[in-house]
Amino acid sequence: MKRNKAKKRGFGWIIALIIAVLIVGFAGWMAVNASVLHLMRATVYMPDLPPAFEGKTILYASDIDLGGINTPKRAADAINRLQALEPDILLLGGDYTAPTLIDLLNQYDATRYAANTGDWRGDFFHYVCDFSAPLGKYMIASPEDRVTGDVRTQAEDAGFRLLDSDRAEIALGGDRLWLVGLGDDISGVSKLAGQFRSTDAVVAVTSSPNQFPALMTTEAADSGHWVDLALAGHTHGGQIRLFGRSMLTMDTLEQQFFYGWNRETGVPMLVTSGMGCEGVNLRLNTQAEVWLITLTARPTA
Repeated sequence: MKRNKAKKRGFGWIIALIIAVLIVGFAGWMAVNASVLHLMRATVYMPDLPPAFEGKTILYASDIDLGGINTPKRAADAINRLQALEPDILLLGGDYTAPTLIDLLNQYDATRYAANTGDWRGDFFHYVCDFSAPLGKYMIASPEDRVTGDVRTQAEDAGFRLLDSDRAEIALGGDRLWLVGLGDDISGVSKLAGQFRSTDAVVAVTSSPNQFPALMTTEAADSGHWVDLALAGHTHGGQIRLFGRSMLTMDTLEQQFFYGWNRETGVPMLVTSGMGCEGVNLRLNTQAEVWLITLTARPTA
């Protein structure tokens, strides 16, 4: 009888060890999935695009989310490797830092966290300051970015222009392309829209798809759509998705536009799953990504 009990205990330990190995292996696989950066490509039809901008490219990276093993040097190296693509415009979509799961569980001190993450973001911009984009480097800031130090100074020191509820004119050969960055207050979208005519070529970037309805329901000065391409992040594509559910809390609009392209309004709108992660550097059924977007006035299939 004792021998049988010993065999059962030994068998139980083997089962427990197998389960532990499977759990660790699965977590490791999710960590690898989070660390592999995918380059996504798209050609976007903009009928108002001026001839000088035909074929020009935008490298769009959002949700850097520095934290944990996602250090400023590591994130910057990932961006800098994409210099080989020779993008015409570099565009960053906000959410540059994020608390780790350990920070959250330890109920981190907000003031100290703000100082530390502000430093991390400053280091990141320092490492990417030599990135070359002939038509300029631009960025927006999310609400979370604004409470962690002087994001504008850090951006400008690295050669980026911060678009905060304003627009940037990119001139080339007498033609113009406009970049618009939405701030936290969407009540100003109507004022921004009124600065354009429906024939202007406008790319708008927001920190969250929650601002898509405001983009689509406001009109240009001469009526009609004023945005030709809309870009957003923040949702991480759900980050860890299982059986159609996400570990991240998302509101109704974020669930509707949680990932990918949407053209229901006639205006192409992209929500990227971003580069980094929230809480833990793990992903399941989502991917870390950046987008290389080619602009064209020629209809695509």
